[in-house]
Amino acid sequence: MDGDTNNPNPGPQVIEQIIGQRSAVQVLKIGLESYFNDRATLGDQAPPWPHTLISGSGGLGKTMIAECIAASLGEKLHTELAQNILTPGHLHGLLLMLDETPGGISCLFIDEIHELPPPVMTTLLRALEGRKLFLGGDRKAITLPPFSLLGATTEPYALTDSLEQRFRIHLHLTHYTTEELVLVLRQRAKRLGWAIEEEALVGIAMRGRGVPRCAIRILESSRRTCRSENANVITNSHLSRTLEVECIDELGLDRLQRAAMEILRDAQQPVRQNVLCSRLGVPRKTLERCVERELLRLGLISKSETGRMLTAAGAKHLNPVTKSDQPKAV
Repeated sequence: MDGDTNNPNPGPQVIEQIIGQRSAVQVLKIGLESYFNDRATLGDQAPPWPHTLISGSGGLGKTMIAECIAASLGEKLHTELAQNILTPGHLHGLLLMLDETPGGISCLFIDEIHELPPPVMTTLLRALEGRKLFLGGDRKAITLPPFSLLGATTEPYALTDSLEQRFRIHLHLTHYTTEELVLVLRQRAKRLGWAIEEEALVGIAMRGRGVPRCAIRILESSRRTCRSENANVITNSHLSRTLEVECIDELGLDRLQRAAMEILRDAQQPVRQNVLCSRLGVPRKTLERCVERELLRLGLISKSETGRMLTAAGAKHLNPVTKSDQPKAV
């Protein structure tokens, strides 16, 4: 089967190639037009790209958006996880890497920026306010070159108000439609050189839950199933086999999510979070991030002070009505 399966970046390269996210893309297009007009008028005196905060659920493409911004600006992007920036000293080292000379780093991307420790957020705030770093016991001030901070977060409310307000562009990513996911998957398969039937594309998109990362993972799994049979085209039968092996249902829910729903169905009353964790054998954070978040968004479960409950939509998904269940006319 032909195709560059080792392509390190098979996704969009510039803003124009982004599928979906119409509001965010429009904001970026206006921003880029303004930026380049300023560059044409003011030259090196033009301000850098405004600090940008990209928020949205996991898997919607926040990192991809940041990469497209840097590529559209013709700038080099340095990426860092907030979990790796533990102290103000770590941030100092990161910011001292900034370099406005051609080929230097002038775009800094911090992923999951809300997880920065409070002292680091304070240091970053000072750097954004006046491009100043205060180092050593004598608090020697160092002026940073002009730079653009790109931050990605799943929890924007976890940022301090002062830091959140320093971002001049806010991009709020939304979940994709099935039609948009089909386009995303077709784009990905084409760039990787993977042949796939249209029916399989639609089937994967329907199970992507509006999240490109989820849909692409199923695409990659289906491709492995296809190649395990030494086939060259990903078909609907390869998708069906993949879903069966990985225990993924019609909505794209996995075994753990369905198990949580079944516990709620059998209880027929509110179930507290600690009880769910115990029954499923998972820690609270796993339950919140990997199970509850999607089930709540899809309206399959609800939660209150007394616990979690299965909704009517959730009960219908677990026990779909078939034709044989329909009352017969007399």
